[in-house]
Amino acid sequence: MDDDSDTMTDEIEVKVNSRKRHANSEALNKMKEQMRTYQYTTSLSSKELTETVEKDCESLNCKGIKTCGIKRHTLCRDGIKIEQTKANISTINRLRTIYHISETEHVCGKCIDDALKMDIGIQCEDYANWRIRWVKNSRRPPSARTFIQEEVLPFWLECNSCSKWRPSSQISLEPEDVLSFTCHDCNEPEDPNVQISTQNEFINSFTVFPLIHNSPASHYLMSEYFYDEVNMSPNNTTKIYTSNTSHFIRPFHLPDKNLIAFTFLPDTMEIDELNEFVEFQKEQTPYLGIRNLIIALWSMDPYNYLTLQKCQSYLICRGMGRIWYKKHLKRVYDFLNIKNLINFGVLPFDKTNFIDSDSNVIIIGAGISSLTAARQIRSFGVKVTILEARDVIGGRMQDDTSLGVAVGKGAQLITGTFNNPLVVALNQLNIPSKHLTDYCPLLDSVKGNEIKRYDDKISEEHYSCILDAVKAWTKVTKKDSPLNDVMMAMHITFKEKSSFVWRSQYERLVHWHTGNIEFSCGARIENVSALNWDQNEAASQFAGSHSLLTEGSRKLIEKLAEGTEIHLKHAVKEITYEKNKPIVVKCKNGKSFTADKVIMAIPLAVYQKENIKFNPPLPSTKTRAYKSLGAGLIEKVAVKFKTRFWAKLLKEDGQLNYFGCVPSGERDRGLFNMFYDFSKISDESSSENCYVLMSYVCGKSVEVVNMYDDKTVVNMFVGKLETMFPELSIPEPIGHVVTHWGRDEYIGMSYSYVKVDGRGEDYDLLAQPIDDRIFFAGECCNRYYPQTMTGAMITGLREAGNVIRSCLRDG
Repeated sequence: MDDDSDTMTDEIEVKVNSRKRHANSEALNKMKEQMRTYQYTTSLSSKELTETVEKDCESLNCKGIKTCGIKRHTLCRDGIKIEQTKANISTINRLRTIYHISETEHVCGKCIDDALKMDIGIQCEDYANWRIRWVKNSRRPPSARTFIQEEVLPFWLECNSCSKWRPSSQISLEPEDVLSFTCHDCNEPEDPNVQISTQNEFINSFTVFPLIHNSPASHYLMSEYFYDEVNMSPNNTTKIYTSNTSHFIRPFHLPDKNLIAFTFLPDTMEIDELNEFVEFQKEQTPYLGIRNLIIALWSMDPYNYLTLQKCQSYLICRGMGRIWYKKHLKRVYDFLNIKNLINFGVLPFDKTNFIDSDSNVIIIGAGISSLTAARQIRSFGVKVTILEARDVIGGRMQDDTSLGVAVGKGAQLITGTFNNPLVVALNQLNIPSKHLTDYCPLLDSVKGNEIKRYDDKISEEHYSCILDAVKAWTKVTKKDSPLNDVMMAMHITFKEKSSFVWRSQYERLVHWHTGNIEFSCGARIENVSALNWDQNEAASQFAGSHSLLTEGSRKLIEKLAEGTEIHLKHAVKEITYEKNKPIVVKCKNGKSFTADKVIMAIPLAVYQKENIKFNPPLPSTKTRAYKSLGAGLIEKVAVKFKTRFWAKLLKEDGQLNYFGCVPSGERDRGLFNMFYDFSKISDESSSENCYVLMSYVCGKSVEVVNMYDDKTVVNMFVGKLETMFPELSIPEPIGHVVTHWGRDEYIGMSYSYVKVDGRGEDYDLLAQPIDDRIFFAGECCNRYYPQTMTGAMITGLREAGNVIRSCLRDG
């Protein structure tokens, strides 16, 4: 009874959705050949019903009782002894022939005949239609054995009163049935085969894997993958699921689409999954069905804590395979929970502690990475204390609302919305963000006019060629150089090779693009590695538009911090982590704390100052790592005006996110080269309107905020606008905000970058834990998503998982 044994008419074609992953040509040709004929008048072929060497009880070392488990035919169901019947030889032989489904499930030939209506000499139309429907969404051909597994075996349910498993005669099963099921007699003994079904190796006894019915994963995969390759039943996946999260969550990779960050391959286990669940390395399908189900449930409703019970209620399949699935679902659920791939953000905690641990964790710093880690660790039942040197929480996520709008003095930009854990948390709190468009008019600070699209396009293409050339250079050289040197060499070469006159305006536009790179790195490109400046782009990035937190981050920060013990003005000066002793953390104010685990969540600049003493000293690999990375710095300036004098730049729909300032030359390319329109327009009264522009200084210009007082800096800001709008009289500012992150001894930077001779691996080295006791979080510990709020938050989730696993290892 092979799985690839049925036949069909010539009229039936194997149709595959063009977007589904195609089976290999050999498999498809084999399937078509086997379905070419359709026998109406014969019973199932011997090839389909005869046990093969590979799948008979003996070869599978089956120790189960060889009796029919479905009792469908009258003689089988009533238990009449064969010798007492007047049945013909054929019927007797069919009753005596037992087919293997699993170690605990066998079916006699006569019950199979009855199920397929084979005893009347013609195949039932229902079975024929079932096979036709199967082929449309399956990689493998249909078979009688598959039909028995999918349509005939009973459902098994666990009683919610006595926890004993019972077979059910229900035709179909819904999650509500699972949650409400109670057996008729809790005193009745449980089928002894249930215990066998819980064993790890039980799944290996199946000739056909039980497939999950109406998996929630079908909401994302039904048009993209063959159902059976992701452990979904081709013929029992009919339920339509709905979700209101499609605008920010796409949990699975789709064929023919670019990979985006934090997507799962629904038909392939990830490396960490293979390491955790080694028993699934040969056959991944059962694991994938469970994992995809859990991820889908979380993705459809990240507003509520996803419980194990809810996941179990959606785990539906026929036969005793459901017992095995339920046991392993808990393992997969725990794995995903500890990895913080589900149940993260700002959800209320589950009422029961996930682990029973007396461990005490201290986190140094109160930025978004530490607050995220603290909340996640506490959700598992572990005590957490945060020590923060400054008098406020939030780290570099600080808002200033003095101008009537929220100005993020530090981080405020979200880079990509899909699958972004930060965006998930914002949606949980219903915090709005503004999607940024590509529309960005450029104004020439020399000529005072708007750059024509043609000229903009020439410089843009030229600069793209420079970056492509730099990328090609990195593939043929091993010795690093400053990014500026390599880019300028390419720039000069391309100018010499160009077939048109290179105008001074083009040169200024090149400086504007370079200023953008200096902003993205937070540093002069003379200090940035040409080999590794964009090393993070080797990983898939978050898709979707960039967004701005128009109302700031304060609500998010406060919610993340809620309930956590936080000590402000507790600057740490020394950490002692001797073997077999509690970790001792000493503060400058004379207070000391002890902990079993410590998470360091401080800015890179603080590591580089080395004001915190470690006993014993940090490993040399770690000190080399933080010295090889750069502490980038930008400073922001926001100014409020009485009028929106830049309104001519608005699109027809009244929208404008930002506009650029093309510098006069290299010297001022980092001086206010982009202006963000933070204006707030009231729907009720124009008197409530608020007109604010925000810009920044970076690169060679970043020190102006320290060289001059705030008023002088604001005058420089207005002066730059005057060069861009020479026909206007720029009104006097009526308010301003100027940041000074470089002066803050406990921050001292904006975000990290890779210095010359530095490597992407330095992020990984800085992130590596020490002795399974000291852990490291923050954007400078995230190789592939540095420099962002999201990257910092991801490390908080990551280290929370690492700490919980460490606590579990400690017992």
